[in-house]
Amino acid sequence: MRTLGELCLLAAFVASGYAAFACTVGRRSRHLAVLRSGLAAVAGCIAALTVTLGVLAWALLSKDFSFDYVVQYSSSLLVWNYSLSALWVGQAGSLLLWAWILAALAMFFRFWPRQPASELRDTALGILMAYVCFLLAIMVFAADPMKASIVAAQEGAGLSPLLQHPAMMIHPPVVFSGYAAWAVPFALAAAALITGRLDTQWVQQARPWALAAWVVLGIGILLGAYWSYEELGWGGYWGWDPVENGSLIPWLTGTALIHSLMVWRYRGGLKRTALALAFVTFGLCNFATFLTRSGIFSSLHAFSQSPIGWMFLVLMFVLVVAGTGLIVLRRQSLVSKRRLRSLWARESLVVMSAVLLLLLTTVIVAGTLALPLSTYLLGWSAVVGPEFYNAVLVPIGLLLLATTAAVPLLRWGGPPTPVQKKMLLLSAGAGLVAVAVAFVFGVRHPVSLLVAMMSAVTVVSFAAALLIEAQRRSSASYTTGLVRALLNNRRQYCGYLIHLGFVCVAIGVTGSALATRRHEAVMKEGETLDWAGRRIRYARLIQRELPDKLVAEAELEISTGGGQAYKLLPARHLHLLQEQWTTEVAIHSTWGSDFYTILNSGEGGGVVSLTFVENPMMRWLWFGGCVISAGALVSLWPAGARKAKRSGMTIGVHKQASRTEINRRRAA
Repeated sequence: MRTLGELCLLAAFVASGYAAFACTVGRRSRHLAVLRSGLAAVAGCIAALTVTLGVLAWALLSKDFSFDYVVQYSSSLLVWNYSLSALWVGQAGSLLLWAWILAALAMFFRFWPRQPASELRDTALGILMAYVCFLLAIMVFAADPMKASIVAAQEGAGLSPLLQHPAMMIHPPVVFSGYAAWAVPFALAAAALITGRLDTQWVQQARPWALAAWVVLGIGILLGAYWSYEELGWGGYWGWDPVENGSLIPWLTGTALIHSLMVWRYRGGLKRTALALAFVTFGLCNFATFLTRSGIFSSLHAFSQSPIGWMFLVLMFVLVVAGTGLIVLRRQSLVSKRRLRSLWARESLVVMSAVLLLLLTTVIVAGTLALPLSTYLLGWSAVVGPEFYNAVLVPIGLLLLATTAAVPLLRWGGPPTPVQKKMLLLSAGAGLVAVAVAFVFGVRHPVSLLVAMMSAVTVVSFAAALLIEAQRRSSASYTTGLVRALLNNRRQYCGYLIHLGFVCVAIGVTGSALATRRHEAVMKEGETLDWAGRRIRYARLIQRELPDKLVAEAELEISTGGGQAYKLLPARHLHLLQEQWTTEVAIHSTWGSDFYTILNSGEGGGVVSLTFVENPMMRWLWFGGCVISAGALVSLWPAGARKAKRSGMTIGVHKQASRTEINRRRAA
């Protein structure tokens, strides 16, 4: 099996390299036979990678310790689902999964949607396969997933207990899928610059891929935060860990890229910015890989120290330099068609949002690299804590919320209409009312009050924009107009829905950051404690023995003033193979707050040390992430055949009208 895996890995490496050459050269030289052989090589590469991936997965499931990878990340005590998830825990396995996902996406990109072959698409496919070849070269020469175990082992080291969590079974593959998907907009941007086809064709093809990459990477980040919240037992979900920051950074620049593509599409502007951001976002995906694989940080998320990470860093700089050179070379073709006519036009706020996102990205990159750069350059370590990030995040976040709130009532290319101005004033009034209501209910922190105001403005402006459009569609019936507006402008209103999701996330982040309460307690069996409006009774300590671990659970009976009663079982697990304790928290969640309980230790005689945390508005954060994902996925749903046909007819009419006008002017 291992020999089969090695042969298939080498075959995939050769096939990807040939595919990169044949797809690019075959299209440029219009040699169809070479191009077809390149497409066949893509299929061969995918098949070989599938076999290699299957071999490693089977080795992990069957506990074949002749594989060095299985010895490092599996054991005979590990259950099948976590044995399979070990596939993407190690360095070599994660690279193999990444290469397979990217090759599959490359083939999907080439043949969907069904369109006539073009130089832009085939050149982009060649660039994608060149990156697959880069990943495979790293595996062939530096991180072989098929490597044999030097010593015949009877048992493996097993999977880290902290990674044995349902969220970690899907978090890494989702993140790698996001990184792979960001390669498509980059490849299209590079192909557009190389071929000189800098019209809206590449924008139309890149937009769905950029949105898909953005939502997939966002889901991966959210899953990582959820795992941190439930598994690490510290009461939080985001600690500004350098490796956590690594996945957030390309997501932020990707957000700016999506908005820049909108301006190019609707107003013919931000052309250089959009192309540069396509290169930068993909380059930062490689930067994130550098952070996890270089060994410059000690993190639970990072791999062991190796030279592999530095290869990704070098590639990132090559991409940035190449992108800059191509944009300078094509600068005459990238002149904006229209200038900004009003500071209150929609594109003005899009530009402002992009600037704010890039500013936030710069700050996070600086904070992330502060420790290694200060150690290397100054000889002492500059440790950057959450306070540094929060000091920058708060003002930028509030400004982003303000731009988000105003967008639905603005239009492209000009200031708002009189009706839109009235609705903007109405939305501002709703924001002031929200501040007053929040103040009455005891909210005093200025940031919380501002978030309440911006949230209300966003909701009201969204509703007002929908009503204006409904009235325009059908003056006789609001219901008919509403349905027509939602059906005909589905993508626009999905964008507004995504903005509402961000409002929910902002509420969750603000509540959990500014109003969290914490209490430490040592309790005896039967003892009762009153805290945060809850009566907490420690009933007993339950101890159980499982095949791979020992379990100790503290049974807590909680009742509230409203008469609601429930039980929580915070626990500690001793994993026998690693001889390592882990904390398993117990959480009771409502829309108002999470009651988060931690069993710290047993003191003997049934006495336990406990930590209680009240995290307000946490459910709003997770709900907001779901709303954002739903809005993006609905926006990605293809338009119906009838609508596409009608759109094509409209374009044809416009072209015919343009020809008629040109002929009339020539005759005059």
